[in-house]
Amino acid sequence: MGNIKKNLTGLRIQVSCHKIHVVALVAVSVFLGWMSSAIIQSPLDAPKEIVIKEGESAYTIAETLKREGVIENKFVFVAYTLITGNEKKLQAGRYLFKPGVSVPNIVFSMAGGFAESDDIIVTISEGFNVWEIDKRLAGLGLIVEGEFAKKYQTQEGEFFPDTYRLENKNEREIADEIGEKMISNFKNKTEEMFRRYGQEEQKEIIIFASMLEKEARREEDMRLVAGVIRNRLAKKMPLAIDAAVSYGACLRNFQFSIFNFQTVKNCDVAQIGVANEIKIDGPYNTYTRKGLPPGPIANPGIMAIQAVLNPKQSDYFYYLSTRDGSQMIFSKTAAEHAANRRKYLGL
Repeated sequence: MGNIKKNLTGLRIQVSCHKIHVVALVAVSVFLGWMSSAIIQSPLDAPKEIVIKEGESAYTIAETLKREGVIENKFVFVAYTLITGNEKKLQAGRYLFKPGVSVPNIVFSMAGGFAESDDIIVTISEGFNVWEIDKRLAGLGLIVEGEFAKKYQTQEGEFFPDTYRLENKNEREIADEIGEKMISNFKNKTEEMFRRYGQEEQKEIIIFASMLEKEARREEDMRLVAGVIRNRLAKKMPLAIDAAVSYGACLRNFQFSIFNFQTVKNCDVAQIGVANEIKIDGPYNTYTRKGLPPGPIANPGIMAIQAVLNPKQSDYFYYLSTRDGSQMIFSKTAAEHAANRRKYLGL
């Protein structure tokens, strides 16, 4: 009889546990269904613009979204940011959300900083000089041609090539804003690399790297050209770099325009007739003068700077680029170089 009672008691416990499990599963299912619905469905019936301020927490943002009718439940929003690890990644900005937007989409937009904005995005490529930067800004209608170059030419080499977000301001403010941003970015990006070098050494590295930007495209080629330039410097040979000669001609014309109060136009170094310019002695004429030019001829990126700091050693003293720019040919002697000029350039 005692065993029967024990069995019945055990059975009742199992039944009770089973009921609890069933209830728990039903509750979890209901909760997940509700949460899924809250995540997927947005109550918006028309596009809504939301402004998120700097420093706002996920909970504060959730309250704003709930108040503006973008999300169904603020707790679901906060929970989703926690689950996905985006709680601290939500960025300030002005966002435009459309009907049907989901919580994952909202979090993805805010974590990625994909805000709607009147700001202007400008990309400055590696190797751009001040006139090319000026031309890019003027071409976008952001400045009057010559505005940037007049203000910043003496700081050539200090502008880090990157993509920048600019506020929609007047022309002078745009020139100042991007100039300051590029200079600050350059300092931040090169601080670690330049830590062990003095001011004069840093200047030489930037001048060197600026020439590499105009002479080569690929990392391996940059390192080889860096080695060639070092070989020529060690032998006290003229560097004979056309890009430096062209820059010197542009700088001469640019300064002449300023000193004579003429309208400043951007100079295209690619249009300079190097064959004639190498006959005119000047500080950037690397045919008539030995050593590095007195200043940078462009604004180098990280790859060019690293190539200067880590050149590839070789016995090469000469190089050329094929007409389509697809290949660089290196040679050890003047005779080999002359033969390569005939073979690849028809000269």
